[in-house]
Amino acid sequence: MLKRIVETWIGVSEADSHDLSDHFIQFITSTGHTRARRSFLQLIWLLCVWMVWNERNNRLFNNTQTSIEGLSEKVKLHSLWWLKASKATFVYGSQRWWSDPMLCLGIDAPGLL
Repeated sequence: MLKRIVETWIGVSEADSHDLSDHFIQFITSTGHTRARRSFLQLIWLLCVWMVWNERNNRLFNNTQTSIEGLSEKVKLHSLWWLKASKATFVYGSQRWWSDPMLCLGIDAPGLL
């Protein structure tokens, strides 16, 4: 479910894979898009995995639970923080980032992966 929400947010869709390494490859490299796009998709994929891992730990060890929507918001927020920390010229705020991340990054239009 988190995957679908994030895919909708960034404007991509791809074939489902149940193997984690295959999913990663499909998500970031199955198109001939730019390096910037692949780097952004790698960031998003890794954030999703990290959020799921943290959620697993919170459920097991802290007896707390975050909704899928809450996890997707965390992916958006952490990706924005990372971009602002690593790219001094990144001027967009959360509202614009939430609505169109590809445009904020100047990356080619979304499409099928």
